Amino acid sequence: MGARGLFFVGVALALASCGESDPLARARADCANAESNLEAQIASCTALIESGELGDPERSIALANRGSARGEGGDVTAALRDFEAALAADGDNMHAIMGRASVLIESGQTDAAEPLVQRLVASGEYAGSAHFSLGQIAARRGETAAAIAAFDAAIEAEPRFARALEARARIRQQQGDHAGALADYDAALDANPQLAPALAGRCWTRVLQQDGDMALARADADAAAQADPRGVNGQLCRGLLQLRAEEWEGARLSYEAVLEVTPGDPNALFGRGIARRRAGDNAGSEDMNQARDFDRHIAQRFDQLGVRSY
Repeated sequence: MGARGLFFVGVALALASCGESDPLARARADCANAESNLEAQIASCTALIESGELGDPERSIALANRGSARGEGGDVTAALRDFEAALAADGDNMHAIMGRASVLIESGQTDAAEPLVQRLVASGEYAGSAHFSLGQIAARRGETAAAIAAFDAAIEAEPRFARALEARARIRQQQGDHAGALADYDAALDANPQLAPALAGRCWTRVLQQDGDMALARADADAAAQADPRGVNGQLCRGLLQLRAEEWEGARLSYEAVLEVTPGDPNALFGRGIARRRAGDNAGSEDMNQARDFDRHIAQRFDQLGVRSY
């Protein structure tokens, strides 16, 4: 996987090999360059697509590259349209197949994505991404063993595949294999130090681990929140550690960051309630009561995590 994760896969070599006499040579090169500025790449691909000078195979490649750029920029709907158009021009464009499958998986449409991923695996192209996608599908279905096997295959194909390492670490953490989870999180962050889910996951693993290093956990939580302020797991881990350190205002802000993303989250409501009440705001009890309405065991869990709720 390249620096831009699942969407960019180093395709479109045909677009990059153009003579200097070609007036679209620069657009071809920029459209093929997954490391260029997103807006510049989208503009170059668009100029190429709208030039009327491309045959179906080249047009398919340009559409897939633009779809990747749009997906990376957060315009998932436009990305999906580009991948579908790319496949209409060339049904064997594996980059477009991978991109379309990725969008479907992220939107929860695993049944629609699975045939595309199986086709990608059979092709032998983009092996790391193909097996990672299989792992995502299995994990979403709760098929833990199949997910681990797929992530193993992805990492075997790409040993520094940060997202696959992070995904495997998450499963290992859930299974109570804290040492294995930490090893995977360390490897993921060695490959991508700004990978917020890995920072947040490593924070939680250290919190859950017996004799875990809370100073390192707090450093991970702060780094996760900085890398992705809207990352729920990072803010939740930071809020918990702030409660344990009696940093009431900081904890309140961390939990409010979670509630902006997922209103009604019982962990964030309960944590904010504790922070407010311990800071002298008795209205925090309303947050705590609302959290109990969602989850009657919430107080017990906070207590187990080392936070007094009274």
